[in-house]
Amino acid sequence: MEVIAITELDWEEVRSRYNQNPFSYTKTGKLFKVSKITDTAIYINLPSGEEYISKSNLEKAVRLINGGRTIDGPMAYRKLVYDQPLHMLGQY
Repeated sequence: MEVIAITELDWEEVRSRYNQNPFSYTKTGKLFKVSKITDTAIYINLPSGEEYISKSNLEKAVRLINGGRTIDGPMAYRKLVYDQPLHMLGQY
């Protein structure tokens, strides 16, 4: 799995990447599929159904990482970034 450093979130690049290949992996290696991307969110197919991560939360995560913070997983994401009802995040 290739890790790419991101200086800021380029939403058009995110759209292009997942339109070309909707599959990716979580940090722990679990496969997931992006079902769609809108102007404000990325939607992911999970066993419980479709959930989303907002563009603003992804942008915040990039800013934190660029500032030297580590987001080690769902619990750290919830504490540092989370502000939406993504109840299934803990499974990944």
